[in-house]
Amino acid sequence: MKHLLFIIFMSMSLFFTACQSPSPETFFGKVVLNTNLVADFAPERYGKQLEQETVEFADMPSSKKVGDEAQKSVGIKIQIVEKALKDIKELNVSDADAKALKEQSIALFEKVLSVYKNEYTAYAKLCDGKGSAEEKQALLQKIEKNDMPSINEVFDNVYTLGKAYAEKHNLNVNWGN
Repeated sequence: MKHLLFIIFMSMSLFFTACQSPSPETFFGKVVLNTNLVADFAPERYGKQLEQETVEFADMPSSKKVGDEAQKSVGIKIQIVEKALKDIKELNVSDADAKALKEQSIALFEKVLSVYKNEYTAYAKLCDGKGSAEEKQALLQKIEKNDMPSINEVFDNVYTLGKAYAEKHNLNVNWGN
Protein backbone atom coordinates (compact mmCIF):
# COMPACT_ATOMS: atom_id res chain seq x y z
CA MET A 1 0.00 0.00 0.00
CA LYS A 2 2.86 2.39 0.84
CA HIS A 3 4.42 1.71 -2.55
CA LEU A 4 1.16 2.41 -4.33
CA LEU A 5 0.76 5.73 -2.48
CA PHE A 6 4.35 6.64 -3.26
CA ILE A 7 3.86 5.89 -6.97
CA ILE A 8 0.65 7.93 -7.06
CA PHE A 9 2.36 10.82 -5.27
CA MET A 10 5.35 10.76 -7.64
CA SER A 11 3.07 10.57 -10.69
CA MET A 12 1.06 13.54 -9.51
CA SER A 13 4.22 15.51 -8.76
CA LEU A 14 5.58 14.83 -12.23
CA PHE A 15 2.24 15.76 -13.80
CA PHE A 16 2.08 19.11 -12.01
CA THR A 17 5.73 19.85 -12.71
CA ALA A 18 5.22 19.13 -16.42
CA CYS A 19 2.17 21.40 -16.53
CA GLN A 20 3.90 24.38 -14.92
CA SER A 21 4.90 27.34 -17.02
CA PRO A 22 8.65 27.72 -17.43
CA SER A 23 10.49 30.61 -15.81
CA PRO A 24 10.69 33.74 -17.98
CA GLU A 25 14.42 33.10 -18.47
CA THR A 26 13.88 29.52 -19.63
CA PHE A 27 11.02 30.50 -21.91
CA PHE A 28 12.97 33.39 -23.42
CA GLY A 29 15.98 31.18 -23.98
CA LYS A 30 14.01 28.58 -25.90
CA VAL A 31 11.84 30.87 -28.02
CA VAL A 32 14.12 33.85 -28.65
CA LEU A 33 17.75 32.99 -27.93
CA ASN A 34 17.48 29.67 -29.77
CA THR A 35 16.88 31.62 -32.97
CA ASN A 36 20.69 31.91 -32.99
CA LEU A 37 20.61 28.30 -34.19
CA VAL A 38 19.44 29.58 -37.56
CA ALA A 39 21.38 32.85 -37.65
CA ASP A 40 23.39 31.52 -40.61
CA PHE A 41 20.26 30.65 -42.60
CA ALA A 42 20.56 33.29 -45.35
CA PRO A 43 21.66 31.84 -48.71
CA GLU A 44 24.80 33.94 -49.00
CA ARG A 45 26.03 32.59 -45.64
CA TYR A 46 24.71 29.06 -45.51
CA GLY A 47 25.30 28.38 -49.19
CA LYS A 48 28.94 29.40 -48.80
CA GLN A 49 29.24 27.25 -45.68
CA LEU A 50 27.89 24.19 -47.52
CA GLU A 51 30.20 24.86 -50.45
CA GLN A 52 33.17 24.96 -48.04
CA GLU A 53 32.23 21.48 -46.77
CA THR A 54 33.24 20.04 -50.14
CA VAL A 55 36.57 21.82 -50.69
CA GLU A 56 39.59 19.58 -51.17
CA PHE A 57 43.23 20.66 -51.42
CA ALA A 58 45.55 18.71 -53.73
CA ASP A 59 48.53 19.16 -51.41
CA MET A 60 46.59 18.03 -48.32
CA PRO A 61 45.55 14.37 -48.39
CA SER A 62 43.64 14.87 -45.13
CA SER A 63 41.24 17.19 -46.97
CA LYS A 64 40.02 14.37 -49.24
CA LYS A 65 36.23 14.22 -49.08
CA VAL A 66 33.89 11.23 -49.03
CA GLY A 67 31.22 12.99 -51.05
CA ASP A 68 28.42 13.57 -48.58
CA GLU A 69 29.85 16.23 -46.28
CA ALA A 70 27.43 19.02 -47.25
CA GLN A 71 24.45 16.66 -46.97
CA LYS A 72 25.58 15.56 -43.51
CA SER A 73 25.93 19.19 -42.48
CA VAL A 74 22.34 19.92 -43.55
CA GLY A 75 21.19 16.74 -41.80
CA ILE A 76 22.75 17.92 -38.54
CA LYS A 77 21.15 21.35 -38.96
CA ILE A 78 17.75 19.69 -39.51
CA GLN A 79 18.14 17.68 -36.30
CA ILE A 80 19.09 20.80 -34.33
CA VAL A 81 16.11 22.76 -35.65
CA GLU A 82 13.71 19.85 -35.06
CA LYS A 83 14.91 19.58 -31.44
CA ALA A 84 14.50 23.32 -30.85
CA LEU A 85 11.03 23.23 -32.42
CA LYS A 86 9.99 20.27 -30.25
CA ASP A 87 11.23 22.05 -27.11
CA ILE A 88 9.31 25.21 -28.01
CA LYS A 89 6.10 23.32 -28.73
CA GLU A 90 6.31 21.58 -25.34
CA LEU A 91 6.41 24.87 -23.43
CA ASN A 92 3.29 25.54 -21.37
CA VAL A 93 2.38 29.22 -21.38
CA SER A 94 -0.60 31.00 -19.98
CA ASP A 95 -0.33 34.69 -20.75
CA ALA A 96 -1.17 36.20 -24.13
CA ASP A 97 2.25 37.77 -24.66
CA ALA A 98 4.05 34.48 -24.18
CA LYS A 99 1.56 32.65 -26.41
CA ALA A 100 2.08 35.15 -29.25
CA LEU A 101 5.86 34.91 -28.89
CA LYS A 102 5.73 31.11 -28.81
CA GLU A 103 3.55 31.03 -31.95
CA GLN A 104 5.94 33.30 -33.86
CA SER A 105 8.95 31.26 -32.78
CA ILE A 106 7.24 28.05 -33.91
CA ALA A 107 6.38 29.68 -37.24
CA LEU A 108 10.01 30.72 -37.70
CA PHE A 109 11.45 27.29 -36.95
CA GLU A 110 8.85 25.56 -39.14
CA LYS A 111 9.63 27.86 -42.09
CA VAL A 112 13.39 27.39 -41.89
CA LEU A 113 13.02 23.65 -41.30
CA SER A 114 11.08 23.31 -44.54
CA VAL A 115 13.82 25.09 -46.48
CA TYR A 116 16.57 23.01 -44.85
CA LYS A 117 14.70 19.81 -45.73
CA ASN A 118 14.01 20.82 -49.31
CA GLU A 119 16.09 23.54 -50.94
CA TYR A 120 19.20 23.29 -48.77
CA THR A 121 19.19 19.49 -48.98
CA ALA A 122 19.02 19.75 -52.77
CA TYR A 123 21.77 22.38 -52.72
CA ALA A 124 23.96 20.16 -50.53
CA LYS A 125 23.52 17.28 -52.99
CA LEU A 126 24.66 19.58 -55.78
CA CYS A 127 27.68 20.66 -53.73
CA ASP A 128 28.64 17.08 -52.85
CA GLY A 129 28.06 15.94 -56.44
CA LYS A 130 30.03 18.86 -57.88
CA GLY A 131 26.93 20.23 -59.58
CA SER A 132 27.10 23.23 -61.84
CA ALA A 133 27.45 26.73 -60.46
CA GLU A 134 24.31 27.72 -62.38
CA GLU A 135 22.17 25.01 -60.72
CA LYS A 136 23.46 25.93 -57.29
CA GLN A 137 22.96 29.64 -57.86
CA ALA A 138 19.40 29.04 -59.04
CA LEU A 139 18.56 27.23 -55.79
CA LEU A 140 20.08 29.97 -53.65
CA GLN A 141 18.19 32.63 -55.62
CA LYS A 142 14.97 30.67 -55.15
CA ILE A 143 15.49 30.71 -51.37
CA GLU A 144 16.36 34.41 -51.44
CA LYS A 145 13.31 35.32 -53.50
CA ASN A 146 10.65 32.90 -52.23
CA ASP A 147 11.55 32.24 -48.61
CA MET A 148 13.69 35.02 -47.17
CA PRO A 149 11.02 37.76 -47.17
CA SER A 150 8.58 35.77 -45.02
CA ILE A 151 11.35 34.35 -42.83
CA ASN A 152 12.79 37.81 -42.21
CA GLU A 153 9.32 39.05 -41.31
CA VAL A 154 8.83 36.28 -38.75
CA PHE A 155 12.36 36.84 -37.39
CA ASP A 156 11.48 40.51 -36.88
CA ASN A 157 8.22 39.54 -35.15
CA VAL A 158 10.06 37.20 -32.79
CA TYR A 159 12.56 39.91 -31.86
CA THR A 160 9.90 42.60 -31.44
CA LEU A 161 7.80 40.36 -29.21
CA GLY A 162 10.94 39.09 -27.49
CA LYS A 163 12.06 42.61 -26.60
CA ALA A 164 8.66 43.38 -25.10
CA TYR A 165 8.68 40.08 -23.19
CA ALA A 166 12.21 40.70 -21.85
CA GLU A 167 11.26 44.19 -20.73
CA LYS A 168 8.03 43.00 -19.08
CA HIS A 169 9.90 40.31 -17.14
CA ASN A 170 12.98 42.45 -16.38
CA LEU A 171 15.33 40.12 -18.27
CA ASN A 172 18.82 41.48 -18.76
CA VAL A 173 19.24 41.12 -22.52
CA ASN A 174 21.87 42.73 -24.73
CA TRP A 175 20.32 43.17 -28.17
CA GLY A 176 23.64 44.09 -29.78
CA ASN A 177 22.82 47.76 -30.14
